[in-house]
Amino acid sequence: MAIIDFSAYFGLWPYWKIKYTTQADLIHLLNREGIDQAVVASTRSVFFEPRQGNEDAASFASASNGRVHAFAVINPCDEKNACDILKSAHEAGMRGFRLFPQHHRYHLDDDPCLNEVLALGQDLGMTVVIPIRMILHWGLPQLDVREINTVAQNFPKLNIIIGGVNYGEFRDALAVMRRHENVGFETSCMQMVNGIETLVNKAGAERVYMGTGLPLMYPLPGLYKIQKAQITERDREMILGGNAARVLAGE
Repeated sequence: MAIIDFSAYFGLWPYWKIKYTTQADLIHLLNREGIDQAVVASTRSVFFEPRQGNEDAASFASASNGRVHAFAVINPCDEKNACDILKSAHEAGMRGFRLFPQHHRYHLDDDPCLNEVLALGQDLGMTVVIPIRMILHWGLPQLDVREINTVAQNFPKLNIIIGGVNYGEFRDALAVMRRHENVGFETSCMQMVNGIETLVNKAGAERVYMGTGLPLMYPLPGLYKIQKAQITERDREMILGGNAARVLAGE
């Protein structure tokens, strides 16, 4: 079974200096930590220029011999280009995209510019990842996870994965998942004792995706919280990579 990190990045980080920024750096970290594959986004797409960052990610993926899978970053407020960028990402083989409302200054529950992008993503059979925070740092912008209810309700055939949740938002995130079967959970920021067990018991292992936040976060906690959880081996395999493999295969 391949271990697949569902939350990884490459590129410059504007908040403070980090050691690992390049594509080669990320491959080095995957090798060092025993992670077989990673779903990545370019920080350039988040903070600077989405189209160029997405093209960088697509090139990285195509040259990685299957180690890296690119997800686009879409800013719906760029109304002239957002859907074209998403179409280009899909044509380049990307199975999903990420939204960062807290960085791009819009809301999920009342912004009309978002609906066209989400409708297109649903029609294309793509997955959308919505991190409520990029990494576990209290000083970074944060999204209210309850806003995802509106997206899940309006686009019931869209596969939605919540990322960046910690114990402070866990109850609300779990409520969103229990209300909407098309919502999953990425684990990189979760620190809760028995959090993985609770997710599996309340929502099902088939909706949980292992993430580390590489290279912006230390990867081992992301792995160990799954590897040491008191769950069945079948559930562990799904979370560590089986569920991600299914998404990446377009299933």
